[in-house]
Amino acid sequence: MLYLDTSALAKLYVREPETPEVRRLVEASSGLVFTSIVTYAEMLAVLARCRKERRLAEIAWRAAKRGFLADWRLLHVVGLDERVLAPAEKLIEAHGLRGFDAVHLCAALWIGSPLFACFDARLRAAAQSSGLTPVP
Repeated sequence: MLYLDTSALAKLYVREPETPEVRRLVEASSGLVFTSIVTYAEMLAVLARCRKERRLAEIAWRAAKRGFLADWRLLHVVGLDERVLAPAEKLIEAHGLRGFDAVHLCAALWIGSPLFACFDARLRAAAQSSGLTPVP
């Protein structure tokens, strides 16, 4: 079981040095790849920013966006409600997390003990402190 925050999922659509490792983690997860519902808007924003900053050419942006939208249906998406977000206050105060980082951590904790893929040092530390295994 693998949880991808937006920073990890983005590496599947925007080529970065960590892309091969994230692909390997996804392939090893046997289809049990989770993320939060907020990832949908965050990913579209990442792709639009990459296009605007010319990190993706128009044709690459269209392909990345099309790929993400197709793959979205294959992900296990954690919805948000009070039960999922119950630990948010404690996590934010204990680790100084930003709002959506806390949402991602709450969603991952909600599903159990997945491997937790992210590329933010503070969120990785909070995940590890909360009993999750940060990867890569």
